[in-house]
Amino acid sequence: MKLASRIVIGVAIVTLAGVGGAAAFGGIFLPSTDAHPPCKELPTAAEATEGLAGNPALIRDIEALGDGVSIAVGMPCPGQDRALIEVAYQSSRERESVGDLLGKRDGFGVPVHLVKH
Repeated sequence: MKLASRIVIGVAIVTLAGVGGAAAFGGIFLPSTDAHPPCKELPTAAEATEGLAGNPALIRDIEALGDGVSIAVGMPCPGQDRALIEVAYQSSRERESVGDLLGKRDGFGVPVHLVKH
């Protein structure tokens, strides 16, 4: 094999290893960033409170997923009457369980935002 071919193969391997390492680092060591809809698209605090109050069984099921899981009406837009349902979790296992459950249920009728605490 010629020297030029070896160099090209070596550069390709180093590049792939770097990209793979960056992906692994980003997926394992950096926190998840869950986003919510823009403030102008969120319901009012009264609507979010109504959505939460109207689903006690879903609240119980979500909170039963872990000791670090809690639910409240969140107000992510300072100075605005815009709200959502905020589900706080502590571990990646709890976050995954909450996501799985919400994917199988109808939800609260308003946006849900997952937040690591």
